[in-house]
Amino acid sequence: MGNQNTSLLDDDTATASLTALAEQLRDGPLHQMLELQRRANALTNRLADSSTHRVEDLEALVLLSLSAMEQFHAFTRELVAVLRELSDARRQPH
Repeated sequence: MGNQNTSLLDDDTATASLTALAEQLRDGPLHQMLELQRRANALTNRLADSSTHRVEDLEALVLLSLSAMEQFHAFTRELVAVLRELSDARRQPH
């Protein structure tokens, strides 16, 4: 019966970890990607209006894009590590 309680605790811990990761994904990389899309749309509209700040707009867009890419890459590495730990924990006999 102790093994069943340990298994439930592990499942609760795994669920909490996955929930936290989902929140991090939503609040971090996905939020930045939405911001990148919003800014890209705004930039496209300004360029169509012959904006005089094209270079500055493009530079800001590139910086945001690089930041989103780096944040998503870091998050993905963290997610892979956590999933590997969870998979290993489930494979080990309790």
